[in-house]
Parts: sequence; structure tokens; C-alpha cells
Amino acid sequence: MPWESAEATALVGEVHRHLLLAIRALPPRQREALVLRYYLDLSEEETARSMGIRRGTVKSATSRALAALGQRMQGYS
Repeated sequence: MPWESAEATALVGEVHRHLLLAIRALPPRQREALVLRYYLDLSEEETARSMGIRRGTVKSATSRALAALGQRMQGYS
């Protein structure tokens, strides 16, 4: 926002940097599931086909990834 202070802008940048580091630290399957589901906005079925895995595995990988990110991001909200 144009009205935010320089400090607020820097803090948002730091949160984004920390989030990217946390995403990079995820196991490859979890990272791939998150990117396909939330960045590319694919359905669970489309993600499963793209990854060559079952839909349930997509759900599991996504759930684990979100839980791991939640833990890693504590204190950065």
C-alpha cells in the first residue's frame, strides 16, 4: 500500500523471504503439491494426474506441507 511505512514494507518483505525459505525446505513432493494446488490453482485430481500419484496422496502431502509451514512461520505473522 502507498500509505504503509518503510518499516511495515520491510517487515512484509522479511515475512515473504522467510516463507520462501520455509517452502524450499519442504520435501520435494510436498513442495510440488503446494505449488500445483495453490500457485497454479489445480484441483486435487489435476494435481494427482500431474504428479502421477493418487488424489489421497495429494491431500496428505498438501496437509503435511501446510502444517510444516505453519510451524516454521510462527512468529512471522
